[in-house]
Amino acid sequence: MDFIMQNCAKTDKKSARDGARINVRTRDLLGREPSTKPRMLWQRWITATLVFACFSDAGADFKVAEMQPRFVKQALVLNGNLELELNAKVEEALSKGIPLEVVIDIQLHRERRFLWNPKIDAWTLHRRIQYHALSGQYLVNTLAPEAEVGESLLTLTEALKQLGSLNGVTLPLGKTVTEHEHTVDVRVSLDIEALPTPLRPVAYTSFTWHLNSGWTSWKVTP
Repeated sequence: MDFIMQNCAKTDKKSARDGARINVRTRDLLGREPSTKPRMLWQRWITATLVFACFSDAGADFKVAEMQPRFVKQALVLNGNLELELNAKVEEALSKGIPLEVVIDIQLHRERRFLWNPKIDAWTLHRRIQYHALSGQYLVNTLAPEAEVGESLLTLTEALKQLGSLNGVTLPLGKTVTEHEHTVDVRVSLDIEALPTPLRPVAYTSFTWHLNSGWTSWKVTP
């Protein structure tokens, strides 16, 4: 009888242990916080998708390809070319009749060996390109302070070339230039502020519309 009771006691202890294990496993399955790994992977995938969407159309950009500055009396004369390449989104907007305006920033600095280069003068040029669906032509305009001239071209390639052509652009000097070496800094960018008002918020928040050459420097001596 004692043997039976001892076996029963052992059985009860084993059952209790097994039951405890089952309860622990049940709590693990029901009460444990769900794994965050799938959620993190999902968030990373969404982030990567958004980044790709921002940069997928941002391959095109502006570039100051060539610049030959020279001084003529009390003026700075520029001859050069700006490479203005549009991406698919910006080109689509242009084809729908939305005018695009580019800003050409120019700064003249006098070079100094040990100190910063003082700025002698600065200018800002504006040019516009627009597509006319009825005529099927592109209209390129130079705006003030340049002479306001308009020209019609048949293809986008020709229009962009004309838009970025700087032939004999004369910029009056407000100060007398001394006999020192100077630097002309040039930058061209798409003017987002010149876009239609409803399009500006989209343009400001999208890399697609941020077309900018950055500053380039060119030597010039009186």
